[in-house]
Amino acid sequence: MKKTTALACLALLTTLSLRADVLFQDALNYPDGLIETDGVWYCYAPATPALDAFVADDLLILDSSHSDAVAAPFTNNTGSTLLYASFTINASKLPAGNGGYFVNFGDATNNAVSKIFIDARNTVVPGTYRLGIANFATSITTAGATNFPMDLATGITYQVVFAYDPDNSSPLAGGTLWVNPSVADLGSPSGAGANYVYPTDTSTSATLLDINISHVGFSQYANQGVVAVGNVNVGTTPGDVDAAIPRLPVIGVQPQGTNVYSGNAVTLYSAASGIDVTYQWLLNNVPLSDDGVTVSGSTSNVLTLSNLAATGNYSVAVSDAAGSVTSYVAAVSVNTTPTPPVFTVQPQSQTNSLGSTVIFTANAVGTGPITYQWYFAPTNSSSYSQVGSGPTLTLANVNFGSSGSYYATAAGGAGGPQNSAAASLLIIPPPTVPIAYLHSLVTTNAPGSYNINGTSVYNVQGIVTTFGPFTASTKTYTEYYIQDNTGGIYVYVGGAGTNAAPAAGSLVSVTGPVTVFDSQLEIDPNISGGTASSNSVLVLSTNNPLPAPQLLNFSLEATNPLGAYGIQIQDALVTVTNVYFYGTKAGGAIAAGTKFYSNGYSQLYMTMGPYDSVTNANTITVFVPAYGGVATNLWGKVEPNYAYQLTGIMSYYNGAEFDPTRYEDFVTTQPATFAAGLTVSNGVSQLTWPAIDGSTYSVYSATNLLGPWTQTFGLGYYPSIGVYAATNAATGQFYKVSTP
Repeated sequence: MKKTTALACLALLTTLSLRADVLFQDALNYPDGLIETDGVWYCYAPATPALDAFVADDLLILDSSHSDAVAAPFTNNTGSTLLYASFTINASKLPAGNGGYFVNFGDATNNAVSKIFIDARNTVVPGTYRLGIANFATSITTAGATNFPMDLATGITYQVVFAYDPDNSSPLAGGTLWVNPSVADLGSPSGAGANYVYPTDTSTSATLLDINISHVGFSQYANQGVVAVGNVNVGTTPGDVDAAIPRLPVIGVQPQGTNVYSGNAVTLYSAASGIDVTYQWLLNNVPLSDDGVTVSGSTSNVLTLSNLAATGNYSVAVSDAAGSVTSYVAAVSVNTTPTPPVFTVQPQSQTNSLGSTVIFTANAVGTGPITYQWYFAPTNSSSYSQVGSGPTLTLANVNFGSSGSYYATAAGGAGGPQNSAAASLLIIPPPTVPIAYLHSLVTTNAPGSYNINGTSVYNVQGIVTTFGPFTASTKTYTEYYIQDNTGGIYVYVGGAGTNAAPAAGSLVSVTGPVTVFDSQLEIDPNISGGTASSNSVLVLSTNNPLPAPQLLNFSLEATNPLGAYGIQIQDALVTVTNVYFYGTKAGGAIAAGTKFYSNGYSQLYMTMGPYDSVTNANTITVFVPAYGGVATNLWGKVEPNYAYQLTGIMSYYNGAEFDPTRYEDFVTTQPATFAAGLTVSNGVSQLTWPAIDGSTYSVYSATNLLGPWTQTFGLGYYPSIGVYAATNAATGQFYKVSTP
């Protein structure tokens, strides 16, 4: 996170060291109030101090109203000495998200080279936080950044020791962190000791020898909580900064008592300082032991008690090398009177989008152990069936069939199972968008597979433009293409077998997440456990004319298939004329009589005009599916070496790829000259002509035989019925038909 402002204050060198190796000390025992302009601290940014860095009760308060950085300088560091700093912290307010760094060692130019963060809230114990450390990085998410494995509590003061080793040959070069050290020998960043953490990333440590550390700083990011810092010391040994004083554990989170019914479970928490601490839970001052049934975690900071039968007083003894302390007593009162379950948390009705995750929660109190069952009835049905157990029901990748009514039962104690209130779930369809809109979301069309808009699910409607699926009969998925009047998209239906491709000319509605795989846009209606979910693919009508193919700009597509033009026509029907086919990209001829495979695929290479290595080296791959068991009429047909016209999908797979899906797509000879007929009835002019399947046709009109001629019906394609009707035609209108 970038700072919105930057305030940094440098202490004047009038601060005196008490020992020769102490580089800086400040007990912060100033009069309460602002410290930016009192003459003791020097503020180098911003030019006008924010006036919210202040001292109260000998503590530096890092306020969350602004972004501030305060630095304590020292000029007596040689630049090669191992440094230690110690200070106390007390966080009274935690950041809503992972906080920015609040402590750093910095160089002479005020660049922070090692940082400590407030981070990782509620990792084990609710309401706690952890400290993290990183070298150079400004984010705890950077590779090599490390969290100190100890839960800290708000309102509790902890001693932090922070070391920096500029020797890039050290195993622990860079920053090292201790919290409430309890032993006289901390170990050192050179490798000894055990109760510390340090960043594991050494990729930037090559510059460590060049760093002359000149200050230890404290910073505050706006809206990132409130921390009080005290008793700051910097030196060259742990003893210089009072880090070697053994300290008893500090229990920041005390176990809390509660009232429960017999047979139920209770979890008690504690959090104490020091990663070398040990825990021992006590019941009525007697140590507990795990029994695998009713007691778990008796020597950890989280104690789980199952199937409670009697009231008891629980506490925990926490020990480290300096000694032992015992927590407050948590009284757990157990009601042993048999009681039927009573729901205290009812499931709530929800409206969610298709493909999302839905969570229902219910909770009941009463004599336990309490067990839960969940029941579901679809919309407009009163027939319920069991769908889960436990207090939480999670429904992943919901589909339209998930809409309906849900309720839970709780059983235990007296009275038999009790029902919760019923909650409804309504799954709403995603927005229907033009396919061109999905193409516009692809900002990086690089190879790989990723969701182009997070986890959003879309609906598109288009005409199926391929004849049969592409997939081998041994596969568990189907692939085909659809197109609307704005563009085309590849459809991948997982878990549906190889017969899930609607017939060419079908108008379909497809719902699913949209991705880019190997640089090709696709929609995946497999949003329910890998299987096409209910209503994720709907056939709205059949036997519609296919969209008019576009005339392919062969040279532009062959040389730049992922350019603006290539993205525009990707996954759409295109047609090309006067093309030659070869068996290799280098123009190798197809042997006479070579046939398309009957159980696999054939791959040809297409050029405009005969292949010439100098003038016509641009090629486009032609992919011809012919898998056994999949309906196609390409099996065993002779591979052509020339086509007057070829129509198919312009796709992408490691380069430009042209996908014809039936033998008729290869029009190998120019159609013979034909005559078109014209009839006029009730103001409707109708042209008819002898169409050849696989060819495309255009209709042109003019007001006189000399033209100019205007295309009024472009590149009509399957089903080529050879008919065009024009209503309200102008008097004296002339028509002609051509292919393409």
